[in-house]
Amino acid sequence: MARARRRDSGADVPEEEVSRSQRKRESTAMQKLGERLTRIGEARLRTLDLPPDLMAAVLEWHGLPTHEARRRQLQFIGRLMREADVDAVSEAVDALDAPHRVSTEAFHELEVLRDRLMEEGPVVVDEILALWPHADRQQLRQMVRNAQAERAAGKPPRNFRALFRLLRDISEAAPAAGGVMPDGGR
Repeated sequence: MARARRRDSGADVPEEEVSRSQRKRESTAMQKLGERLTRIGEARLRTLDLPPDLMAAVLEWHGLPTHEARRRQLQFIGRLMREADVDAVSEAVDALDAPHRVSTEAFHELEVLRDRLMEEGPVVVDEILALWPHADRQQLRQMVRNAQAERAAGKPPRNFRALFRLLRDISEAAPAAGGVMPDGGR
């Protein structure tokens, strides 16, 4: 026997009713943000404009000895995050991570440049000298030759690493010498 379907009588159903799974996703996101807060050192953490109870909870997390206690504390931090301005906290944490992210990107670009030097050789040396006129052509070409010979002989990559250090030193000296980074100056 089929059940009679209830008709929606147009009762007061809020349009923006949040589903349970959406609330769980938001709660998990707040816990993840709280976890990012726990990875920040105490001195840098104090520079953030956090509510006092949230700050105390994050600092307390560092003193907890067991995994289970830290897990419960993270849940508590997530609950406190519901009352805090999550966007402001997220932006502040992102701002703290920004310098590290930029330096990582710059290092990655130098690694790509080093790899191109190893593959293409003199063409890339000319590009580097166009970017950084203060670079020593002879030293750069010698490093590339040594690294290539080292690779061909199957030796440990000592000169390969030295080539990266040379590129890093050249790029760091660039602002003083009027040069630019390969990515446009970041």
